[in-house]
Amino acid sequence: MRKVSVLVLALLLLTSLSIVSAQDYVRKKVDVPRATGTIKIDGKMDDADWANAAHADMITNKGYEIWTNKYYREGLKAPDYDAMYGRMLWSEDTLYVFMHIDEFVNDSTNLFWKGKWTGDQLFISLSDRLGIDMKGWYDGNIYAAPDGPYHLWIFGDKVTLNGGDTTKVPEEYRARPQDSLIINPDASKFVRWATFIDTTKGVWDIELAIYNPGVSEQGQIGFNIGGSTGSRQSDAEFHDAYAYYTWQPNKPNDPYTDPTTDSKDPGYYNLASSKDWALLNFLPGTKDSVTRKTVTVPKATGLIKIDGKMDEVDWANAAHADMITNKGYEIWTNKYYREGLKAPDYDAMYGRMLWSEDTLYVFMHIDEFVNDSTNLFWKGKWTGDQLFISLSDRLGIDMKGWYDGNIYAAPDGPYHFLVLGDKVTLNNGDTTNIPEEYQKFPGDTVIIHPDASKYARWATFIDTTKGVWDVEMAIYNPGVAYQGILGFNIGGSTGSRQSDAEFHDAYAYYTWQPNKPNDPYTDPTTDSKDPGFYNLANSKHWAVLQFGPSGVSGVETDNSFKGVPSKYALEQNFPNPFNPSTSIRFDVPQEGFVTLKVYNIVGQVVATLVNNQSLSAGRHIVSFDASRLSSGVYFYTMEASGVVITKKMMLLK
Repeated sequence: MRKVSVLVLALLLLTSLSIVSAQDYVRKKVDVPRATGTIKIDGKMDDADWANAAHADMITNKGYEIWTNKYYREGLKAPDYDAMYGRMLWSEDTLYVFMHIDEFVNDSTNLFWKGKWTGDQLFISLSDRLGIDMKGWYDGNIYAAPDGPYHLWIFGDKVTLNGGDTTKVPEEYRARPQDSLIINPDASKFVRWATFIDTTKGVWDIELAIYNPGVSEQGQIGFNIGGSTGSRQSDAEFHDAYAYYTWQPNKPNDPYTDPTTDSKDPGYYNLASSKDWALLNFLPGTKDSVTRKTVTVPKATGLIKIDGKMDEVDWANAAHADMITNKGYEIWTNKYYREGLKAPDYDAMYGRMLWSEDTLYVFMHIDEFVNDSTNLFWKGKWTGDQLFISLSDRLGIDMKGWYDGNIYAAPDGPYHFLVLGDKVTLNNGDTTNIPEEYQKFPGDTVIIHPDASKYARWATFIDTTKGVWDVEMAIYNPGVAYQGILGFNIGGSTGSRQSDAEFHDAYAYYTWQPNKPNDPYTDPTTDSKDPGFYNLANSKHWAVLQFGPSGVSGVETDNSFKGVPSKYALEQNFPNPFNPSTSIRFDVPQEGFVTLKVYNIVGQVVATLVNNQSLSAGRHIVSFDASRLSSGVYFYTMEASGVVITKKMMLLK
């Protein structure tokens, strides 16, 4: 995260302090570039792409970004390392990590591997499930691999899961009743590696290619580095050669100061908890073909009652998926025997989204015309009205393409719910084969009998006389957490008794993503001419939901602005002063990634309104609800393509 400008910091110091209510922990963010060539896993950082890699600079000549402890060496003024740093790159479903560790060579420390809990260790921690924490059992959480949260445990030239020790599989990780209770871990199932070790110089280099299904363009994963320092001397003298360290959390340039109140042990933050891990954002490469729509989803501040009614206060500030409204169309559909149609037969179709920890709230409102050519009509799977709610916490993995809902991938995804009237189902309850790659544990059955209530609660409101169909859902997904992301789409079909009787075919597909704005019948892609394909068989075009704090609504385009802005610009918020809500307009002259954050007067981020989001050229509007904040001066900063603009706002309550 780029720091606030010197001018802003000066303004902050001149302004009296205000108190900000508690906020979710703000994770460090690191942008990771895509490798343009082949990364040879040989223990050497000699491929050209490494020169442009992302950094985790724990110990360098520039300072410290590490928290560690001394373990019997109270006289230490600084960690006994010449250098310790990580570098990160990515390609589809693969994270490349290079770790360089250069210890002092003296009596107090040396490269020393005696095994688990003794001597030098390295932890590489990954998570594509920000809504789920480690179990806290210090067993590596290896049953959660490859999605995470889990960590690789590295000794010298050996990369392991839990040191190779067996461990029980917690009940929530037993995907099916037949899953084994004991797992025998094999790291080579998920990672390739090579090392370079020179004990005379204290140098230990490790290069890894780690499979993770969340690694993809516009994706992100939780990530941390940790380990321990040990020596033969401390082992012989104290029978304890284990000095923990961690990259996150830390107090910059103060490696021995505890930056937290959760635990006084740095090892806890790799081995037992993932809540402080950094976020790796995967930047697009030159050959990437699809830029996903991004939508910021606010956190619900109160209880969302699942009753089929969108009557809680939080829904007024929810994120939008406006497929058919009086403002236009954001949908791709087909006509199916009704070639005379000029527009879809709907008064309205839209979605609203909120979140709480590990839960996505979705409200769908469908209002059909009531006439001879369409009506609310449910005759079962593939006939009549259908609704698809699609989710994925694995942007690096596509649907299987079998039109079976990909339900064996639930709850992480990619998969979809199939909704028929008041019934929310997985594949309509039909059994399906489980692909080999989803048969995670020994004893998995090949046929699955899906139950949607395992992952969702729902309620509906239906009025067939008016053509209104409302569906409200609370969906469990382990990727839903503050600063997290989730692939998401909405789709379905329109059907009628008339077309069923006349053509024996009552199934007209539609999809939210992809679409050509305000042109609902034009194919926006070259992959498939069938809108249904993009919910049922392919997930590459799904939108990305970004989970922000409460008070954040999605970015909207200001359609009153004509033409393309000539430069990046950030307008004064209106109203200002405000209580408690205000709007911020900003200009984007070319498509690209934009970040917009709100800071308090001491430089802390109190809201992320636009989170490294890909926006089209134009004027955009974002709303900010500061009801959870105290009165005072705040600053909002826009960052895009190297341009940084900051303005001041005043909250008066």
